[in-house]
Order: sequence, then C-alpha cells, then structure tokens
Amino acid sequence: MTLLDAKDAMRRDMRAKLAAMTPTNIAANSAKIVQVLTRDAAWLPPKATVALFGGIHGEPDLLPLIPWLLECHATPVLFGFHDGLLIPHSVKDSTVLQRGIFGVWMPPENSPVVPYAQLDVILTPGLAFGRDCMRLGRGRGHFDRLFALPEVKARRIGVCWECQRVAAVPTEPHDAPMDAVITEG
Repeated sequence: MTLLDAKDAMRRDMRAKLAAMTPTNIAANSAKIVQVLTRDAAWLPPKATVALFGGIHGEPDLLPLIPWLLECHATPVLFGFHDGLLIPHSVKDSTVLQRGIFGVWMPPENSPVVPYAQLDVILTPGLAFGRDCMRLGRGRGHFDRLFALPEVKARRIGVCWECQRVAAVPTEPHDAPMDAVITEG
C-alpha cells in the first residue's frame, strides 16, 4: 500500500466514524471540548490572537469560545477563504457568521483581516491525529499551506474527538505537526 493509499484509507475510516455521529453527540462532546479549553487555559497566552475553525458536520463546534476569548482579552479569529488560502479575520460575535465554502462557518468579507504574523494560537481541525501530534487533514491542503507560510509562527493545537486519535497517521514531508491535541476526553 502506498502512502497516498494509506492516507485515503484512514480518511475513509474517519469519515465513516464522523458520519455516524448524531447532532446530540456532537453538541455534547463539543461542550466538553469547550469546557476543557476554558477550564485549563494554559494554552492561551495573555492578549492572544486565537484562530478557531468553523466546523463542518462531524467537527467540534468551537464558536462558544468567542465570548470567552473576548472576556479573556483575546482576539478571536475565524478563517475566510480566498484564492486557495485561509485568510484570518477577527470576529466579535458568532451571529454574524455565515456558512461558506464546504459548509464552514466564515466571517463576513468586511471583517478586519488579521496579519498571519499576529496569530498566537491556531486551533486546528483534522480527520485523525497521531499520538506524536501529527495530523491527517481532509486532503485539500488548506492548513498545510497556512502552516508553510513563513510568517505563521502560531502554536498549533489540534482539536478533535477522542475517536480520532490513532497510534500514527501516514505523513509526508509537508505535513506539519501540532504542538498539542485536545479532545473531549
């Protein structure tokens, strides 16, 4: 089996697990992840700029972190999408978000753009995360391109369900490791 075949097989397996999750499971486990993140905020530097992801079906809902981050004097950011790149925009309210490409929650286009160099933490989705914090994404390379930008120096924290943790994920040289992985467990 080639490396690409191994990635494809793991993606199929993980997509099947995520498709089986009910909205009730997703909501309950998302609340647990938000609780983990807010209970132990050691991951959050003072006055940090924190990029969240606008979860698609099967991904944790991190939007409840927006008001908490604002209370912590942090700047919450969500990604817009332009010319194949994730573009960080500051957000102050989840009610202004709209579903965009791939069904991801996105900020309005007129939201202030945040320079990549100002990102302190990027909470990152994935289909699977190895025990070594390597990440298997959905295969389009959006986060790989983001992490490859020289001005992106942010701490990378994978956020997923416990069932998405695996012993190891197949990786290529361009795959960027996470600094930590957080689950509901």
